Amino acid sequence: MKEITSHRIGLEFGSPPAKSGKQDLRRRNTLLLLHLIQSRGPSSQAELARRSALSPAAVCGILQPLIKTRILIEEGKSAAGPGRRASILAFNPRAAITAGVCIDLEECEVALVDLSGRVLDKAAAHFPRYTEPDEVVDLAVECLTRIEKRNSLDRSAIVGVGVAIPGLIDSRTGLVHVAANLGWRNVQLRALFEQRLGVPVRVEHLGRARAQAEAIWGKGKNHRNFVCLEIGSGIGAGVVTHGRILRGAGGSGAEVGHMPIDSAGPDCACGLSGCWEVFSAGPAIRKRMARKLEEWAGSPSLLNPMSALSDLNAAYESNDPVAIEVVEESARYLARGLVGVIWNFDPSFVLLTGPVVNDCPSLIKAAQRIVSALTGKARSFEIPLIIGAEHAGTGVVAASAGVSLRYLEELASVKDAARAPFGSTVRLSGAPHS
Repeated sequence: MKEITSHRIGLEFGSPPAKSGKQDLRRRNTLLLLHLIQSRGPSSQAELARRSALSPAAVCGILQPLIKTRILIEEGKSAAGPGRRASILAFNPRAAITAGVCIDLEECEVALVDLSGRVLDKAAAHFPRYTEPDEVVDLAVECLTRIEKRNSLDRSAIVGVGVAIPGLIDSRTGLVHVAANLGWRNVQLRALFEQRLGVPVRVEHLGRARAQAEAIWGKGKNHRNFVCLEIGSGIGAGVVTHGRILRGAGGSGAEVGHMPIDSAGPDCACGLSGCWEVFSAGPAIRKRMARKLEEWAGSPSLLNPMSALSDLNAAYESNDPVAIEVVEESARYLARGLVGVIWNFDPSFVLLTGPVVNDCPSLIKAAQRIVSALTGKARSFEIPLIIGAEHAGTGVVAASAGVSLRYLEELASVKDAARAPFGSTVRLSGAPHS
């Protein structure tokens, strides 16, 4: 059987081991085909053979056990043409379902997500800032229970739960070292969720989770070097280098929001001063807007102290003088950090996601203008800033991405998939890895 080396995230196998046997080659090629269906969507066996460079017979041999157990199902026929129309194969949305949980400043959102990244149903709960971790977990579990009942779904149908959260996260152990904006320190979040749910749980940094989702389903697809920035209550990043997520020695690499850009700046919740996020995250922009309104007191403005970032964007586009000052000053700080990201990681492009990006696109345009105008002695900085995919960029889909990847790895490792019962081909074992 022919071995194919994929250049997509999570599939960079390199050269096969010297003593690689037929079973290992089959596992690798099975994983390749499953990833193609996951990222490209429903496909015929002929399309999969063409994209993978495997023979049609090899593709058929690999996929038949998965069709027999209904992990894969027919989702229509190919467009009319000469000869018999081919079956289009897709993941059965009821055969293996993941759950995605996204926890941010004052909200947790929970969704059922299939292996193709489609949200089947979702629910959300709000909580006061600095709520205790176990209380937030209770809220998330209540949301999941509600949507399970709504869809007549038993907990055993869920192969794993992904939890995405901003902060210093060790995804290998599920430990939240610090989630400063939530007020959490040294929280074994994975253990809390697994005790309540009884299914395997993966806890991931929100920025890294978004980068994985963008690499599978979004604008990072087929790209090996990019940075995904999540700009919301803080600033987090997922860095993809040579097709892999950068994690660092302690599992919390690329925490760019705490990159100092002005030592004389305000104190950060992390304990340092002048971090990038105290100038450029959502709370910092709102503080700047309040300060500018005080400075412009008595002057007409479309803004008021309760204005949202979407109001700031609208006011800027209407040439409101206060909004112009707020956006341009915020863009200068955002650009300062972006230059550091570009120097450190040399990405092909920077994907921007999160509430600030969605609510105030004028800020991103202003920052792009500033960054593109910079040219040092060593390099220019004309790196595209791209808004993340609307679907892949959602927190719940991002949270589910790592669980889906891990599930496909284990599914590809099953020696005899035809013996596995419908809906329970594998269960995730232990702590999922990248």
